[in-house]
Amino acid sequence: MKIQGIAKPIVERMVERSNELGQGRGVGAIGLINEDGYITACSEIVDGGISGIPFRQLLSKLVNMDGRSLLEGINQLADNIALLFTSPGSTGVIVSTGAINLFDVPVVNIGIKSEKIMGIGILYPKKHFFDLATRSEQVQIDILGAKSMEEERQLMKASTELRLEYLDISEELPMVEMEESNFNINTREWKLKRLQINSIDKAFVDALVAKSSSIEQGREVAAMGLVDENGHVVQKGEIVVGGMGYVPSRLLASSYTDISGKSLRRVYTEQIPDNAVIVHTHPGGTGVMHMGDAMAGPGTWGRPIIAIGHNQHGEVRGATVIELDPRVAELADEYEEVGQKFFLAKTPQEEAEIRKKRFAIAQEYTDLCKPIEIK
Repeated sequence: MKIQGIAKPIVERMVERSNELGQGRGVGAIGLINEDGYITACSEIVDGGISGIPFRQLLSKLVNMDGRSLLEGINQLADNIALLFTSPGSTGVIVSTGAINLFDVPVVNIGIKSEKIMGIGILYPKKHFFDLATRSEQVQIDILGAKSMEEERQLMKASTELRLEYLDISEELPMVEMEESNFNINTREWKLKRLQINSIDKAFVDALVAKSSSIEQGREVAAMGLVDENGHVVQKGEIVVGGMGYVPSRLLASSYTDISGKSLRRVYTEQIPDNAVIVHTHPGGTGVMHMGDAMAGPGTWGRPIIAIGHNQHGEVRGATVIELDPRVAELADEYEEVGQKFFLAKTPQEEAEIRKKRFAIAQEYTDLCKPIEIK
């Protein structure tokens, strides 16, 4: 649906709160789109933290997020919504597809400069934009695989040209003089199965490690697997090659299915089955994972994630899994809360304690790694 405009009182309230916070902090909310195409109601406004808008906190105002992944929270929401946020220091231009990739709803950005509304941008979840994100991921991976200076130059030019395309993805959204209505949203229950992982197929592990060892040292590879009723994981998707210490999210999903023109929300909701497992390599490691791994798997998409550690000779050192455990969600909630407390520190000592707390929370994810058998 084409959004015709957003009610002025909503914009003014969000800008007022953002200005109260100061320090360049944005705020976020969920907006309701009425049958005429206007955003006339919004949820409780949440304050941005050190890492931006706390999505889990935003969702928890509306749906049950206890022990749940981001995907499970988003899929409880109605379809007639938009994601609203403010951007101090901006005119409202949107140059990232991250939010539409995750939420698959229109995203509205209210630009603020000198405490005044500078403009309102809107980004719609269109097929072209999802494909643009895929191409952007792929060209970065291609740069790593360049075999000559000239090839790398050409790929870097292609990357720059793609970045320029992002300048034109958003449109202007009118702010209209109309009353704000009550926020009444319909929600629905949506929850993934909780999977227990006990082992992984040796042939699957061997294929991943062989691929990981055959490319540039330090680059990760990944593929989707499926877990059976005995907790055993076998390969299902094609092996995809990532970068140094990561595998891009859209390329990872393409291991299992065609993602052309689709958001990752739709892919993980409609095409990737509940019993899917993300499996990737940790070159130089033993399979122990960290916060980034947890959020790339169960924290965001609700699927377990397995890491296979191996050395430069292709010798496997271990395999662990982080499942969709309630503690994954609890730590994510704590991390968002501490991120907001950062701005409340009044002394260097207080800030130091907050920073140490954030680091300690991130470290706790390593305790969630469960060793599994390779057989």
